[in-house]
Amino acid sequence: MTRKILLGNKCVSINKLVHYHVCEHGPSKQFSNLNQTAQLTSWKIRTNLREVREVNPSPWVSRCFSSNSDDQKHLKEKLSHYSQLSPVPMSIAEFVERGGKDKIPEESSYNHLVGEVLVRLAHLIIELQYLPQEIREEDGFNYLYSEYMSSFSQVLQFEDKSPDPTTLRQWSKVLKDSKKRHADVVPVMASACMNMKTKYGIKLDAEDCALTRSIQYCLDRLYMSRISLNMLTNQHLMVYGHVDTIENQVGVIHPSTDIESVVTHAYQNSKFLCEQCYLTSPDIHITSQNSTSPTERVAVPQVPSHIYHMVFEIMKNAMQAIIEKHIDQIDEVPAIKVFICQSNTDVTIRVSDLGGGISRDTTDKIFKYLYTTSPRASLTSETVPLSGLGYGLPLARLYARYFQGDIRVASYEGHGTDVYVYLQALAGDAVERLPVWSPTSCSKMTARSSPIPDWTSKSANLR
Repeated sequence: MTRKILLGNKCVSINKLVHYHVCEHGPSKQFSNLNQTAQLTSWKIRTNLREVREVNPSPWVSRCFSSNSDDQKHLKEKLSHYSQLSPVPMSIAEFVERGGKDKIPEESSYNHLVGEVLVRLAHLIIELQYLPQEIREEDGFNYLYSEYMSSFSQVLQFEDKSPDPTTLRQWSKVLKDSKKRHADVVPVMASACMNMKTKYGIKLDAEDCALTRSIQYCLDRLYMSRISLNMLTNQHLMVYGHVDTIENQVGVIHPSTDIESVVTHAYQNSKFLCEQCYLTSPDIHITSQNSTSPTERVAVPQVPSHIYHMVFEIMKNAMQAIIEKHIDQIDEVPAIKVFICQSNTDVTIRVSDLGGGISRDTTDKIFKYLYTTSPRASLTSETVPLSGLGYGLPLARLYARYFQGDIRVASYEGHGTDVYVYLQALAGDAVERLPVWSPTSCSKMTARSSPIPDWTSKSANLR
């Protein structure tokens, strides 16, 4: 299926595509030459999503939204049924155990995955129905909603299928197709939000805007659901050899992720982009401390591509701040300093820059979607995905929180900024954090004070 997303008059650069590819497939899948355009499929992003359309709609879409009232009733009943079941979070330890040397049979993985994907998709779709009306009016939202309904309908066909070889082949194809179908969720929803912002004259970065709080809450949950579905999909496909595997990894997880190597990789790609924009870039100084094994490097079971995504966003922001702060001494810009520390329970990555820092009120806004301090073409507007839309740090924090980590910022206005990335050091404590839908949780779409427990806890057990 060929899909076109038409959003204005600006075409995404090759570097955007490369970075997007690395974030989706992991650092080891990077291209040695960032200008290898022949290895990428062109896709366009403009600033208005009102012209979204598909060239050849998937047959699943028409099947899902047929005029047959019985089909629609059946689909609605299944959505209701699966949305009443709670998604079951898994830890990194469980992912490794199920996909490692003594991995469970693919048939067992299939049986678990079909039900779990249906549950997570149902929760996501039901929540989409309760997004603010201002967003639901946008073409981009309706496009995404129809695509998720299409995926739910497609996965539903496997609900009662036994895992014979033919079914397993069909299932792997469904997972691949679903991943491609939802590859553009973030930019499409970002454009829908920008259209809504323009249409209603809303300042989405304003703290006192009720719609801002609602959008922040909804997008966090939508994107976290997307991260979790990608995790399940990629893990199954890689563990059972349906896509290229990465040496020494268990699916997308490395049992002993070398944190310094991932940080260095993220720095090198950020450096490449920075030099394209400013013809220079800051150096980096990395120091590490392993409190548990002082003679060894910091290495823990983690998802390298997730860490890469977080650190890349932080590095890119640090580089731009440093260069613009010291533009008059461009040949002697201060280096970025990184400190990596491992304790018995946590891994902390501190990225420090002397880029002048940011004000306290700005610090409160940097994790808000659609907030950006870069209105012109630069390191964060032409060569990096979603730059200029304010999505980098909010998404990076979601990747950290997905396995019970976090990202926090301490800035010293006039001096510089420290960004702290916290990761779980123990695979058993790195448990998925998933949105949980309930009939009453829709109130949190408009109010944030409700105590409803609508996220999974670390104590949940695998079905």
